[in-house]
Amino acid sequence: MSILDWLFDPSGLTAHGFCLSWAPGLVALHAGSDAIVALAYFSIPGALAAFAARRRDLQYTWVLYLFVAFILACGTTHLMSIVTLWIPSYGVEGLIKLITALLSIATAVLLWPLIPKLVALPSPKQLEGLNRELSARIVEQERTAKLLRESEARVSAANRELERRVAEQTAELRQTNASLSEALEQRTSALKQRDILLREVYHRVKNNLQIVDSLLLMQSGQLADPHAKSALLGLRRRVYALGLVHHQLMDSKNLQTFDIAPFLHQLSSNIVEAGAEHGINLSVQAAPLDVGLDFAIPLGMLVTELVTNALKHAFPDRAGNIAVILERGEDGDVGLIVSDDGQGQAAGKASLGADAPPKVGLGTSIIAGLVAQLKGTMTMRSESGTRTEIRVVAPVLS
Repeated sequence: MSILDWLFDPSGLTAHGFCLSWAPGLVALHAGSDAIVALAYFSIPGALAAFAARRRDLQYTWVLYLFVAFILACGTTHLMSIVTLWIPSYGVEGLIKLITALLSIATAVLLWPLIPKLVALPSPKQLEGLNRELSARIVEQERTAKLLRESEARVSAANRELERRVAEQTAELRQTNASLSEALEQRTSALKQRDILLREVYHRVKNNLQIVDSLLLMQSGQLADPHAKSALLGLRRRVYALGLVHHQLMDSKNLQTFDIAPFLHQLSSNIVEAGAEHGINLSVQAAPLDVGLDFAIPLGMLVTELVTNALKHAFPDRAGNIAVILERGEDGDVGLIVSDDGQGQAAGKASLGADAPPKVGLGTSIIAGLVAQLKGTMTMRSESGTRTEIRVVAPVLS
């Protein structure tokens, strides 16, 4: 007999109902009980499968499907128990029970190691606590998000206000810049007009002084008295000094100050060239010094008078040396020194206002007045010539 015949051929076997003597009560009891158990077994897998299908978020759902297969197999064994009451299909029933046994063993083997993991899953109370905590966190996050939105709204409003103020201030600054530019243009134009007027004034003053010089020259030509001619010559030198100051200012950049060093070189050289009758050597050592009109005119007049005096009195019949020095003192004052190696004067040393000679000439009076105008002091020494030193306060330029 083959194994298939052994499993699926019921011939020669007696149905299970025969064992029950075909007693109607017993057959109905067994058949009804197995039918109810089979229906219950078949309904439970359906519920489990529907639950697993709806809760796909659950872990280990494969266990549910394993239980579904096991319970279906159990239900099928009960159906076969009903069938074998009348048909002795014990081979098929045995195969189904074998499948049921294998499923039950597999379920048991896989379920026991899974129990710790299932136990570790949070309980409903724990899930409820987690849900409450999560809800609280969500509420806190929503509150934080609301605060952030409110902060963003306030920041946005502040930014708009700041932009508005910046725009207003920018407009004000532009207007102010426009006003300042206009005022600057007006001031620049006024300064240019002032410069033009000042240059014109200096030019006209210089021209007028040149006219005066020409008139003096013409007048001196009409005079026979040598003293009168000498007086007009001294006056011409003073006029020249005034004209030279205005010429320096006219050529300066700011029309207010100029470097007095080149001025002293030119002034001294012109006086010596115009008044020396013998070989006179001139030496000018002038430190750079920016001066204005109020300082340059009296200083230039002083140099004119002192150099003229040296030419007139120091070298009556011989050559000699004249030195003009302008130096800056350590205390910030200015020293003017005019010296010669001529015959000198009778007095060895004299100061302005002290032991004055009985007769005071025009030049001496002019020198005294100019020193007083500059608020300075003068010292004169006559040793191997004459040395006149005048100390004045350095000019303060605004």
